[in-house]
Amino acid sequence: MSNWHLLFPLFSSFTFVFGMMFARKAIMRGASAWTGTFYGNFWLGIIWLLVGICRWDIIPVDEWWHAVIVGLLFFLGQCCTYMAFHYGDVSVATPVFGVKILFVAVLSSLLMGQSISPAVWIAALVATAGIILVQYGSGTGLRQEKQRVLLTVVTALTAAGCMSLFDVCLQRWGVISGALKFLPVMFVSASLFSCILLPWVDRLPHLKSIHTLQPMIIATVLMALQSIGMTVALSQFGNATRVNIVYALRGLWAILFAWLLAGSFEGGERHASLAVMLRRAAGALLLTGAVIVSMLK
Repeated sequence: MSNWHLLFPLFSSFTFVFGMMFARKAIMRGASAWTGTFYGNFWLGIIWLLVGICRWDIIPVDEWWHAVIVGLLFFLGQCCTYMAFHYGDVSVATPVFGVKILFVAVLSSLLMGQSISPAVWIAALVATAGIILVQYGSGTGLRQEKQRVLLTVVTALTAAGCMSLFDVCLQRWGVISGALKFLPVMFVSASLFSCILLPWVDRLPHLKSIHTLQPMIIATVLMALQSIGMTVALSQFGNATRVNIVYALRGLWAILFAWLLAGSFEGGERHASLAVMLRRAAGALLLTGAVIVSMLK
């Protein structure tokens, strides 16, 4: 039971995929990607503001700058995440996010002086190979489609970079302070940064008119829940590299559920060939193998 805290990233890996499937459905119908970013961070800000008020115990004011920096990284990562799903399918963008594992391992070693076990390094490399396999051959021969896939990869990698630095900083400062003290300031900061997006956020009447209100609400609630799972795991228990290897299972769930439920969620996987989906599935199996390797002492 020493690794029981890894249930948090496992839970987040499921909720992330379904959250993004609902978000992608709303975006495909005409909703702005910034709408999901704003409301997702808005829910998190409200939830953690209430936690801070109820407990009346947060980090000292002279440490707020730590939380503000982490909140900014979270905001930037969320923006790039939603943009990745604006350009590409869930089963393409989600596995690419898995490169975050390698980023976290390197940053943990460089910035925090942590000793990364050989098993974790092997797991990170295996997972990266799986991501490459998932991505290989995703685009058709059309130039427009190739550009769309490229933009998906670039925004997903940028999101992975921002969220990797977010994870490491959260582990460094959040564990010392404690999750319940640190996260209220951090998430309120992220929600305030999100106000920058208000001019491009869809209003509720517009979301209703294009039939995207329900999927957008579900998407933002699920994304808020997955963020809570990950941030609690990182700020309370640390172990960022292993937590992210488990979180990388979202690549497996993305391929499985996005393919099986493509009709209901109006995903691009409806038009993907069997060969492409099998390659993505093979890459996802490598990700699963990486999780198993990471558990080895």
